[in-house]
Amino acid sequence: MRFLAVTDLHYTNLHDGVEGRQHDLSLDKLKQAVENGAAGCDCIVNLGDTADGFAGHRPQTELLSEVRDVLRGSGLPYYAIIGNHDTSLPKEDFYPYLDMPDRYYAFDCGGYRCLVLDACLNDVREPLPQTEIQWDDCWIDPGQIAWLRQELEQAAGDVLIFTHVPFMLETRETENPHLIRNRDAVMELFEKSGKVRAVFSGHYHDGCFGMCGGIPYITFSAMVIGEENAYAVVDVTDGGITVTGFGRQKSARWT
Repeated sequence: MRFLAVTDLHYTNLHDGVEGRQHDLSLDKLKQAVENGAAGCDCIVNLGDTADGFAGHRPQTELLSEVRDVLRGSGLPYYAIIGNHDTSLPKEDFYPYLDMPDRYYAFDCGGYRCLVLDACLNDVREPLPQTEIQWDDCWIDPGQIAWLRQELEQAAGDVLIFTHVPFMLETRETENPHLIRNRDAVMELFEKSGKVRAVFSGHYHDGCFGMCGGIPYITFSAMVIGEENAYAVVDVTDGGITVTGFGRQKSARWT
């Protein structure tokens, strides 16, 4: 399986945002990533924080529609994940703009079962928040964990996990606020299943690579930072996993 990975566009009509974010460049960066990286890929995965709903700037729905048009124009299947900034829209309103079936879901690609998770909630009792969530207090709700457990049990082969918010960065022990709060219980499911080949995330803008329980945890760099692009082409085969990075995105390989 080969896929193009993009994340954290934070697209809107704002140039000099906080922490070096140049939001208004993200659509052109996405076009460049699709033009240069999509050939030979089986699909595109967009790992969230696609557009920012800032008061006084362009409507988030217009921004999402522009991103969707670029992704559709690739001619490839594409799969989207909800990011914390995307929750400026109610999740139910967000789905149609990036052709999502639900807030978490499964798809099959290249012989792998791919599970898309939603960790963008601050209260496990309210998985469908009506206001934008806080970025540093993200959880996965019990109903979704039960679905994940069932998917892992029923999977006939290897599984790939996709989530906006990471489970770990370089090490499992870190208490970095970018991480899923109830990550330990979910990571146990991954390890006990013996089926999870890799976990892919965004959210942490610098990006990083980690390994735990024999599973690579791959966090991609944010496209929104600076003038240089950041995206990756990922190859998953029986022989290993290769991340080929472009721009600010680093490359790596696991065998």
